[in-house]
Amino acid sequence: MEIKSFSQFILEHKNRFEKRKYFILDKNFKIVRKEPSFILEMAYIYCENEKKDEKVLENIKSEFENTFLEKEKNVKRQSKIEAKKLEDSFIRSLFNRESIHALKLGNEMFYKNKKKFFEILYNFSFVSADENKFIKTFFAEKMVEKIVLENGEKYSNIRFFVEEILKNILNYFTKSQFCFLDFEDEKNIKYFLENEISMLYKKIYVENFDKIIEKYEIRNVKKINFEKNYNFEELSESKKILYNFI
Repeated sequence: MEIKSFSQFILEHKNRFEKRKYFILDKNFKIVRKEPSFILEMAYIYCENEKKDEKVLENIKSEFENTFLEKEKNVKRQSKIEAKKLEDSFIRSLFNRESIHALKLGNEMFYKNKKKFFEILYNFSFVSADENKFIKTFFAEKMVEKIVLENGEKYSNIRFFVEEILKNILNYFTKSQFCFLDFEDEKNIKYFLENEISMLYKKIYVENFDKIIEKYEIRNVKKINFEKNYNFEELSESKKILYNFI
């Protein structure tokens, strides 16, 4: 595998970044969550580092074994929807886990107001009990910046690449297990901190929370104080790569 640029990688492997399911019910009726694909994030990291790490390429190859080739679908514009209704409809589509509508509305939201698009995702991810939503939102923002750097600001030049990134994150938001944090419930937050998050989440959060709330209007969130020391070795190989990059 050779990666010349992040844009080239997306073109070459389009429609192959998704897993079919992000959680399953085992024979004991226990819900087993699956980690999302971090192929795009690792390709971005590979391109950002001057020293090309072959271990990153090997891990990308390994993750491709767990994804599938989707049918190519064009994301149609929703240009007739006025701004406030678009925002409300996009939020509702995420909450109701409507993957098709979320992609169409999210794509239009990104086109009309990129800042508002990421503001909505950060608000969702901060109240989610799934750490991966925050991790993927953080990296999606950086990947979009990389695409703009490689192709310019003009949306017609970046649309295809952005759609692949949006599809990846919005599919995860709508198809993964859905559970929320209650910041008024100390036991709920304590359980989340002790059992649901990793060293990667903590590092991104601690180093970026203040920057995020300064840039975006973040609601219904109290800043978390971390007391637990998390184990690096408990991270998946993909998350170790993400952690070492930050």
